[in-house]
Amino acid sequence: MKPWRLFIAFMLVSLGGYTVYINMKTTPQEIWYTYSLGVCLLLALQILLPKQQTVVSCLSAIFVGAVLVHENLKDTPEVLWYLYTIGALALWPTLVMFRRSLASLKTAVVISFVVCLYYVGLHQYFNHETPWYGFIIFAMSWWPLSLIGKRLNSSLFFSVLGFGALSLFFLFVNIAYSPSVIWAVYPIFAAAWWPLAAYFYSYRRRYVR
Repeated sequence: MKPWRLFIAFMLVSLGGYTVYINMKTTPQEIWYTYSLGVCLLLALQILLPKQQTVVSCLSAIFVGAVLVHENLKDTPEVLWYLYTIGALALWPTLVMFRRSLASLKTAVVISFVVCLYYVGLHQYFNHETPWYGFIIFAMSWWPLSLIGKRLNSSLFFSVLGFGALSLFFLFVNIAYSPSVIWAVYPIFAAAWWPLAAYFYSYRRRYVR
């Protein structure tokens, strides 16, 4: 192991220990050093174990999740908002674990579907009035869409897919949150210039000398 890694890890652990001292010396009635100490230890592991990213990411996700659960149950136990963070926290080590196959369309579709399904399930469990899970679906859909565009090696086809996704998203937000005012046509009109620009660019490259 390179000496600089040991030195940086030692400095991080020392910094974490220093925050423990400051906490106990100044505000012993309020324990906050667990956050700083945990971050320092996780960063030290990141430096010491560069080839064990899966283990480090799992430990990091567990630590952050434990902190969020503790804060939730301590401050607002009537609202279990930490459940909304589990999907993102689980996605972190999952992406690291499958980092060599992130360019696989199958991997992208499966992981995106599981994440979307989790948040749709949360929506149904808490019985929310507004379908906020549409934002999650919209965000996760860009991963497989980008891989489809890359596989077909066509910027024009990807722009059409992107325009379709944007149009559906704006229509969804319009209908779900303000159905009395039809405003989705304006961003859809702006987004339409994306495939049009891609078409004229490909046309010029192919036919204009």
